[in-house]
Amino acid sequence: MTNAVVLVIDRLGAGYLGPYGNTWIETPNCNRLAARSALFEWALTDAVDLPTVYRSYWQGLHALCPARPLCSLPEALAAAGVHCTLVTDEPQLADVPGIAHFADRLALSPADAERPAAEVFQTQMAQLFAAAAYQLERMPEPFLLWIHSRGMAGAWDGPVEFRNQFADEDDPLPPPELAVPPVKRLSSACDPDELLGYQHAYAGQIALLDLCLGGFLETVQSTAGWDRTLLALTSPRGYPLGEHHVVGPCDATVYEEQIHVPCLIRLPRDDGAGLRCQELVQPPDLGAALWETFQLAPAGERRWGQNLLELLAAEPPPGCGQAATVAPAAQALRTPAWLLVRRHEGRHEVFAKPDDRWEVNEVANRCPEAMEQLEKAWNEFQQTAQTVPFKQLAQLPELLRNGFT
Repeated sequence: MTNAVVLVIDRLGAGYLGPYGNTWIETPNCNRLAARSALFEWALTDAVDLPTVYRSYWQGLHALCPARPLCSLPEALAAAGVHCTLVTDEPQLADVPGIAHFADRLALSPADAERPAAEVFQTQMAQLFAAAAYQLERMPEPFLLWIHSRGMAGAWDGPVEFRNQFADEDDPLPPPELAVPPVKRLSSACDPDELLGYQHAYAGQIALLDLCLGGFLETVQSTAGWDRTLLALTSPRGYPLGEHHVVGPCDATVYEEQIHVPCLIRLPRDDGAGLRCQELVQPPDLGAALWETFQLAPAGERRWGQNLLELLAAEPPPGCGQAATVAPAAQALRTPAWLLVRRHEGRHEVFAKPDDRWEVNEVANRCPEAMEQLEKAWNEFQQTAQTVPFKQLAQLPELLRNGFT
C-alpha cells in the first residue's frame, strides 16, 4: 500500500532554491527535503500554461501531443480505491480534465491582497498549507493528496521583513506595498534598483514558502503512513525576473528562468535519498512515476512519459535525453549540450549548455552545424509526439549530446 503527496508550487524557478545551487536565499526546509529525496537536476516544463501542464501530469501526454480521450490519473486512482484529495487556491484548475475524480476538492478563494500581510499566518500561502495539513491528518490510506499553490503567481503578501532581509546596507529597500506580482517589459533605461526590488520581493516569497513547507513537513512526517508515502515537490513554470528584459509571465520566454523547475521526490523509507539525476525530465515523466507508484497500468495507447524513478536505478538509453517546451509565441528544444529557441516570427537562437545557464551568449551564427542538427531534432520530436502510437525518439547525434569536443 502506497500513498503520495504532490506539492505543486506555481512560478517557482529552480534557480532560487538551495538544492539547485542558490546561495543568497536560505531555504533550510527545502534543503532538508532534498537531503531525503532524489533530485532531478534538469526538470523542464513542457508548456507555460497550467491546463496543458496538468494534462501532462495526469494524462501522460506531452504538450506537443494532440488531445486524446485518455483516462486521467485521478480517475484511475479513484477506480482502484485510492482516496484522492485536491487542495488548491488556483481557480484555473476547475476545468482541468480529471478534476472531477477527486473525492474531496478544497478550493480556497483568497481575496486579492492589496499589501503584504502583517503576520505569516495571514498570508495566502500559509493558509493553503494549513488547509492541506488539516486534510492530510484525516485521509484514509491509500491516498493521493494533490496540493496546488498559486505560489509566486499569487499574491506576494509575505511580511515586508521577509523581503527586506535581502537588501544589503547600501541597497534601497524593496517596494513595501508591492503585493501584486509585477509584469512588465524592461527598457534599456530601466532603473536597476527597481529590478533589484522585484528580485528581493520574490526572494521574500521563497523564504515564506520555505517556512510554510517546514511546518507542513512536520505534519506529514507525523502521520502513521509516512514510511509508505511518496512526497514530490515541483512547479509547472518559473518566473522571469529581468534575465531577458522581462519581469513576470511572457508568451515568448522559453529560457531557463521560465522552463527550469524543481523536481524533488522523497520515496517511502527515504529510498534514493541524496541521489541527483542529470537526465532531462518533463511533466509527463512525473505522471508516469505516479502511475507506477500506485501499480497502475495506463489504459489505451502508451503514454508519452517515462517513469523518471527508473532513471535512478538504471542508465537510460544513450542519446535520448531531450526536452521540448511550447509557448504561445516561442518553442524550445533542450539537449544535453544545447538549447534551441524557435520564435514564431522566424528568429531562432542557440545557446551552449549547460555552461551558459542563463542564456547570455547566443551562438547560432557561429554554430551553423549545431543549428541544423537542432532543427532536425526538433522536427523529429514534434513528429514523434503527434504520431500514435508513439515510437522511441531517435538517438541524438554526438554534437547534440556532447557539444564540440
